[in-house]
Amino acid sequence: MKHLIILTLVAILLNPVTLFAQATKVPDTAFSTDYDAYIRRVMKRVPEIPSVAIVVIKDDQPIFLRAYGLADKEAGVKADTDTLYYIASSTKSFMAMAAALLDKEGKIKLDDPMTKYAAGLTFKASIPDKLKVRDLLIHTSGLRNGPLTFRMAYSGEADEKDMMRILADVTTYDDARYGKYAYDNLGYNIYGLLLQRTLNKKWQDLLQEKIFSPLGMRHTTAYVSKARARRMAIAESYMFSADTGTVTRSPLAKQDSNMQSAGGMMTSISDVGRWLRLNMNGGKLDGKQVIPADIMTSVHTAYTQTTREQGPFKGNGAGEYGLGWQIGTYAGEKVIYHPGGFPGWSSHISYMPDKKIGVAVMINESTAGGDVGNTLATYVYDWLLGTADREAKYAFGLEAGATNYGKMQQAQQAAVRDRAKRTSQLTRPLQDYVGRYRNEQLGNIQITVQQNALRLKLGNIETVATPFTQPDTIRVEILPGQGEVIKFEFNADGQIDSLSYSGMKFVRVK
Repeated sequence: MKHLIILTLVAILLNPVTLFAQATKVPDTAFSTDYDAYIRRVMKRVPEIPSVAIVVIKDDQPIFLRAYGLADKEAGVKADTDTLYYIASSTKSFMAMAAALLDKEGKIKLDDPMTKYAAGLTFKASIPDKLKVRDLLIHTSGLRNGPLTFRMAYSGEADEKDMMRILADVTTYDDARYGKYAYDNLGYNIYGLLLQRTLNKKWQDLLQEKIFSPLGMRHTTAYVSKARARRMAIAESYMFSADTGTVTRSPLAKQDSNMQSAGGMMTSISDVGRWLRLNMNGGKLDGKQVIPADIMTSVHTAYTQTTREQGPFKGNGAGEYGLGWQIGTYAGEKVIYHPGGFPGWSSHISYMPDKKIGVAVMINESTAGGDVGNTLATYVYDWLLGTADREAKYAFGLEAGATNYGKMQQAQQAAVRDRAKRTSQLTRPLQDYVGRYRNEQLGNIQITVQQNALRLKLGNIETVATPFTQPDTIRVEILPGQGEVIKFEFNADGQIDSLSYSGMKFVRVK
């Protein structure tokens, strides 16, 4: 991500989104007046954003708590401060704190070898005892296992038995990478599996027991099914579609099966305000010590230098990572933060410990949402720190970003038009490609014919294929906006017996 001045924001579309501000009991101040005006300006200039929910904490009190726009555009449902947003990787700070609590209780010790809690599993790769549980949570394990993270976060073909098999069979270890920060979801996914194996407890239930309930987070859950059963308002997910030139529902929905311990929470901005207050106040909330002070110190301690600094917070080459928290700087001040993003959602959670300022922004859109969320967050810091020429800086940044995003939109739509000129290179009737194809690591691809095109389903993922340029190939977007190629293979009898995707072979089983 780039500095605020060149943040990629979005251009004006033809149909503006109506704004709705959620009334709160937080008193108006000069800051809230200015901030409210700026948010409205951004949303008018960036109508792709369906809704924004924001909380600002100063000196252990919320000084701004509002939601704007629509949680569900099609149904016209307004967002409010109790609306649930999926926060993706911002989940890691919650998961790591729960892990620190289990460490204190002696149940899963962070400095024990990882393999101690994998008793009974036979890893095909040798995993050394120097690899500790803590390494999983600070991204220094040196482990790799793409199929496991893909199935847990995306396809949802992730039942416990199958994941344990893939953990044992597919995980590789690279000693040259051990101890070096390399951000991914894998360590947190493995921790969730070890938790289930060791304590017979799901990571979702651990978060409810150790974090959500003690903090009084009444509008937070790691189960989509429970949120819907309780009729909790959930922000629907949106993203820009180059095919239509408009913002549409994200095709990749979150269900229980692909909510995972590296990114699997839905929460409200009112509850995230409590989370910020707890972290900014040494584990105290509403006058009570909810989380032990030594646990708070442990999660905010830097354990490794990062190589993945993210805007808008930079460490000038000296970024750090704690337990589930990134540590950087902004305007010369220390910032503790963790963003989150997934097709259809964006989240920003950060605070300045020395200034007692915290801000969280949650958006139900992902194409522009990450940059917009960062911009809305840094506005808070600049206003409260008294940054000079603030309004001119943000006006310039908004306009520059709009121009950049407009160019990106045009480029994406031009690529769609170019691909539309392709003709099918399939050499057989479509029905000949229909069937289920299986890879023991990545799972199943089910192919059907729909409206004279091949339709693919991988667990929760569904996509329609378009032509590619080589014989018996198709282009698919397994993950929205990311084109990949599938090639069909034939046996000696000239029958389609397999396909290759992502460098892996899927055998036709029926």
